[in-house]
Amino acid sequence: MIPIHLRISGFLSYRDPVDLDFTGLDLACISGSNGAGKSTILDAITWALFGIARKRDDSLINSACSSAEVVFTFTYEDNVYRIQRARPREKTGLLDFFVHSDPQAFLQNPQAISPNGVWRSLTEHSIRETEQTIKNTLRMDFETFTNASFFLQGKADQFAIQAPGDRKRILGSILGLDIWETYRLDAVERRKALEVECTTLDGRLHEIITELAEGDARRVLLGELETRLNQQSQARRVQEESLESLRRLKQAL
Repeated sequence: MIPIHLRISGFLSYRDPVDLDFTGLDLACISGSNGAGKSTILDAITWALFGIARKRDDSLINSACSSAEVVFTFTYEDNVYRIQRARPREKTGLLDFFVHSDPQAFLQNPQAISPNGVWRSLTEHSIRETEQTIKNTLRMDFETFTNASFFLQGKADQFAIQAPGDRKRILGSILGLDIWETYRLDAVERRKALEVECTTLDGRLHEIITELAEGDARRVLLGELETRLNQQSQARRVQEESLESLRRLKQAL
């Protein structure tokens, strides 16, 4: 993930709107006195992405403002995304998720005003569903993101104190190894489907073999019946000839 632009308004220590442009920066250093809002920049990013910051609910809103809003634009895997999260005081929050339809053009001139229709909405029916879509797109959650991107203030050893299983999961997510688990589960489902299909085909094959075996027996029986029929037909002709002879003899008398 590479940040492009961050807009903060009414969020924690940022009362007035502030725009941070990251384009053209390979390395940046943020300095300032305590309480100047350095950590709030990171809080704004994690809140936009995952809805998590050092504070929650209305405590995120600057005391002089009626709402907090963060708009975060970034690139990820050759796409440009924008997340806009807002929370009015004592009201339900808002969350929108967009992807740019022409990322190359946007990256060439990020400051240009994008025409309508360029940003395609990925927003779901609810905030929870949209947050899940964001996690699925990034293939990471808050814990993985913070361990991969920066050390939280006062929690520099957060990764080291994790249980071995959690460290493995976080590293796997950072390195993209979780996609192989997805492939494994997909392969398992396909194997199950193929096993069911093979079982069905084996059953049908058994039925065909049985029918073929019965066909041989039926052909033998048919041959026997045809032989008996021929014999009966010959006997009938003999009897009919005898009967005809008797009729002629009777007429002669």
